[in-house]
Amino acid sequence: MRRLLVLVVVALAVLLAINRQRVFVRDPLAKVKKNGVQADGARVYINYSNDVLIEEASEQRVYIVQNWNKVPGAPKALTCLKGMVCWTDADHAQMVPLGGASYMPGTMMSDREVSFNDGYGTSINVTLR
Repeated sequence: MRRLLVLVVVALAVLLAINRQRVFVRDPLAKVKKNGVQADGARVYINYSNDVLIEEASEQRVYIVQNWNKVPGAPKALTCLKGMVCWTDADHAQMVPLGGASYMPGTMMSDREVSFNDGYGTSINVTLR
């Protein structure tokens, strides 16, 4: 039994190492502000390269901001274990960009903070801990 458990843990660690760009883990200490006001109920997930996935249960919206293109969008394919972990379809997740043709997200990303405009005039700021 002990060998099986060790084997499962090692296999899971290898799987996570290979798919580290796709796997987003919940950051329970992260804070989300919309137009400067705390957004209660928003869940924040981050991956290995500090890409951010924001899940707003109240509005049933999911945003993803990836470091490689810095364009906020809604992921086309996303699988989640509620409140724990989510994973996307690829390292560079396919997504539908927010806003229209003239959309200027004004994305700012660092290892501690991500801010952008959602295309509806709302400024979103995520503070990572």
